[in-house]
Amino acid sequence: MYRIFFLASFMTVSMVSAQKLIKENVTGFWKLKEAGFYENKKKVVKQFDNCRLMRNYAIREDGFAIYNYVEGTTGDCSPSEPRLSFWRIVDNRIQFYVDEQNILEEVEVTINKDDTITFSSYIPERKKVNGDAFAEKIANTVHYDILEKQY
Repeated sequence: MYRIFFLASFMTVSMVSAQKLIKENVTGFWKLKEAGFYENKKKVVKQFDNCRLMRNYAIREDGFAIYNYVEGTTGDCSPSEPRLSFWRIVDNRIQFYVDEQNILEEVEVTINKDDTITFSSYIPERKKVNGDAFAEKIANTVHYDILEKQY
């Protein structure tokens, strides 16, 4: 009985994690809800105020994406120049790019049960930084953003 339950649970988890990413799952206006990184396989949440939580992605059906990055603190927000790019789905990832050779950002996408999505750093191969262990650690740290769909 235990084996059947385990097998059924494993198949359910596998099917959820193998969910095919489609355009309809990711298009829309997405606002940052939470961000952080993983350290020693533990989630470390960055503390953001309302200013930084204004960061957002507009992922359009026509293949364009706009990323708005905001820094500063509440009452003194500093928006950056919006980043306009193209976007495409590759397996379970989104690539934001300007042309075939210039990928600006590539993230693994997870569709969450609460109708949010998570973008995680896509690091296909461990990066080497000769002579600088700290820089190498930073280059290989998986960061995540949990985004909440606004519309």
